[in-house]
Amino acid sequence: MGSWTLGEIAARIGGRLYGDPDGRVTGIRPLEDAGPEDLSFVSRADYRPRAIRSRAGGLIAADAAAFPGRNVIVVPNPYAALAEVMDLFFPPALPEPGISPQALVGEECTLGADVAIGPFAVVGRRCVLGDRVVLRPGVVLGDDVRLGAESVLHAGVVVYPRTVIGARVTVHANSVLGSDGFGYAEVGVTRRKIPQVGNVVLGDDVEIGACVTIDRATFGSTVIGARTKIDNQVQVGHNVVIGEDSVLVAQVGVAGSTRIGRAAICAGQSGVSGHLTIGDGARIGAASAVLEDLPAGSFVLGTPAQDHREWKKQQAALRRLPDLLHRVGRIERASGTADSPAATARRPARGRRRERRGGGA
Repeated sequence: MGSWTLGEIAARIGGRLYGDPDGRVTGIRPLEDAGPEDLSFVSRADYRPRAIRSRAGGLIAADAAAFPGRNVIVVPNPYAALAEVMDLFFPPALPEPGISPQALVGEECTLGADVAIGPFAVVGRRCVLGDRVVLRPGVVLGDDVRLGAESVLHAGVVVYPRTVIGARVTVHANSVLGSDGFGYAEVGVTRRKIPQVGNVVLGDDVEIGACVTIDRATFGSTVIGARTKIDNQVQVGHNVVIGEDSVLVAQVGVAGSTRIGRAAICAGQSGVSGHLTIGDGARIGAASAVLEDLPAGSFVLGTPAQDHREWKKQQAALRRLPDLLHRVGRIERASGTADSPAATARRPARGRRRERRGGGA
């Protein structure tokens, strides 16, 4: 991993150092585990007590005043700065350029400088791979695939024909780009497949997690905008367009022909129905189901999804429901209406069964 002085690290991340510039650190550890030769970080205010107790030799934080007498590198966004520092200690391990003798490269392919193709990878005909592209073992590219410079496809990734992948894209293991969209025409009680003749286009600096499936378009392209990040086990349907800088967290599903704007966030296990328009900057909470268009800047929760403030009010009211039922029951008993048809209808089914059996309170 090597070692670096705090002064060198501060210069690398554009931070201001309070403390000893010659102090040397050899690794990065969480606050609780860090020792005098380690660097750690404080990304949230509630971590400050842990940071004060920490033995770390240096801290990356947004404010030095909270840590008097400590070596602190001050930056506006400690978590973002951490990512850059980690590149110092854990540089990416890329394979040596070259084509494994166990790989298969099709006819009329164009390979850039320093391309690395691992064992059992298969590259179809007429593919174009930019400089320093890495195909890990078992990657399969169909015909006419294009990969931009410095893109990395991890083991087992399958890319269907005519897919276009931008520069510096990362696709993690066993993801599938360009499989058939789920398109069928109903013919009586059967379904006839609609040929899916489009493709998938990924912009620059996109990252795709493991076991993600992105369907190619029926016509045209399914598009993932530049710098968008997609977590593991996400499904993106055919003809979907996702804007730049968006985030789809694990197990999200987006149905066909939906358009998601720039910088939108779909939290884990949320779903978006087909043929919808989701505005720029919209936020969809975890496990929510979006069934209608959302304007820009929306923040929705629930099933069906609604404005987060209304959803929170309803959840608060729902938690009060058992107490309200007890109070209504007491009022009915006091007023002599406990055995009215309306009260019987509200009574839990289990209680009514006990009454029919001759028991119960």
